[in-house]
Amino acid sequence: MTTDVQSFAFGRGELQAPVMLSGLDRLGEKLGRRIRALIEPIAGVRPNVEAQDACVLDFAAWSAKVPAFTSISLYRILPLKGQMLLRLDAGMISTLVDCFYGGIGNRPLPVRGEFTPTEDRLIARISETLMARMVESWADVLPLDASLILRETGVGYAAAAQPADQMVLQRFVVTLTREQEWPIDLLFPLSALRAVEALTGAKVPADDDQADPVWQGRIARRMRDIRLPARTVLARPNLSLADLMDLKVGDVIPVTIGRALPLIVGNRIVAHGTIGEQDGRAAFQIEKLAQETDQ
Repeated sequence: MTTDVQSFAFGRGELQAPVMLSGLDRLGEKLGRRIRALIEPIAGVRPNVEAQDACVLDFAAWSAKVPAFTSISLYRILPLKGQMLLRLDAGMISTLVDCFYGGIGNRPLPVRGEFTPTEDRLIARISETLMARMVESWADVLPLDASLILRETGVGYAAAAQPADQMVLQRFVVTLTREQEWPIDLLFPLSALRAVEALTGAKVPADDDQADPVWQGRIARRMRDIRLPARTVLARPNLSLADLMDLKVGDVIPVTIGRALPLIVGNRIVAHGTIGEQDGRAAFQIEKLAQETDQ
């Protein structure tokens, strides 16, 4: 007769949320690509960002593996209930600061309990941008509104949850070289995601889904018929306030017409040219297209 009996609390356990976690994994794939685009200009190299499978665990089990010195940011994510936690590794922050200022990211991390002002600014930049990208990733599922509650340098200072509370961990592993690997953790209360399980379980559109060619062709043909106002500026004379106040009928304002006049469509200069005449009407002859007119 076995005595290996464990207590079970209904509504808890990893097997309770397979649909929710699969939906969160699809969102994680989109967010992982956005995190890579966020870190690349800071690091100066293209990082590898791996979105790991989401999992359910106790807050105590997660916090026990978190270093004492780390960046912890708490956010309120409406309409989700509870608080979401963002963790950034101190070693990653120190390395990114070194890379940003021309280093190669191999500076040893000293033993300390506080971030430098420069590191604090980088933490704020990465955290706020990452949260904005997370909101973008969720946009097709649920509109979110993220607001910072507090930022601390250790789990012990951030009362995000009780030790026994079940959380959903979404982890992204950032790699710059073979020897450099750091986690970025997003920690959601399981109860908060339970409320939107039907939404997160739905299929999430991918960033690189192919466009419908029929729809794309119809839109292109329709856009060709859109009419935009085009204009040019012959001269821009400057008048002092005194001269402006003294203006009267018959006054002449001298102007100088430039050789290359702008052709303005909307608020964008698309070309430069000269004013002339064609068929008895004033006309504009294009001599040079402006750069990046395809945008």
